Amino acid sequence: MAHALPGCLQCGAAVGAFRQFQYPTPPLARGRGGIHELLDIEAARATADTLATLHDDLAAGTGISGPAARRAIHAAAQAPAFAGSIRTHRQARDILSNPALAVYDNPRSFLMCVYNRDRALCHRLDVADAPRLDRCRPSCANVARTDHHADQLLQQAQNLEKQAASESLPGPLADRLSQHAGQLRALADRHFHDRINTQEPTT
Repeated sequence: MAHALPGCLQCGAAVGAFRQFQYPTPPLARGRGGIHELLDIEAARATADTLATLHDDLAAGTGISGPAARRAIHAAAQAPAFAGSIRTHRQARDILSNPALAVYDNPRSFLMCVYNRDRALCHRLDVADAPRLDRCRPSCANVARTDHHADQLLQQAQNLEKQAASESLPGPLADRLSQHAGQLRALADRHFHDRINTQEPTT
């Protein structure tokens, strides 16, 4: 028979689940107090961590591409202003309510979402005001990729190609895996062709 968790463990489990999936929920749509304030603080810290990582990567010469690349660069430039300073719910809401800072890493899709509701393809038919990271589409105007995402695309393509080469795999399935690998390689090639390096002088 299942037993209910104590309140403190329920809170910890909820925060742990949030850290694992990091599907953003708009704070202005929630009530005040309790677990919701804690989740807002965790969401703001996740946003700050994403921007800080991007800021450091760009400063180290990492390239970035995609229709939302310039917006991502602008957001990352603001990261030092609030790094390590998110301790209260008010501070968290200041970050989460700023649309210029709405950047979400989505490693499952090998991209970043620089969220803009009017440009999003993830929920055209609903009224949600947060990205659906489980519905990311490569053609979305909110997409940005770094060199790290492109490297992951190539690694995944290589894994699929190895699977497709297996003699035990049915031909149609091998063909689908090879086709998907080709699509991933095409995305990586496009990134390396279009990438912006903020540390290189412009001409």
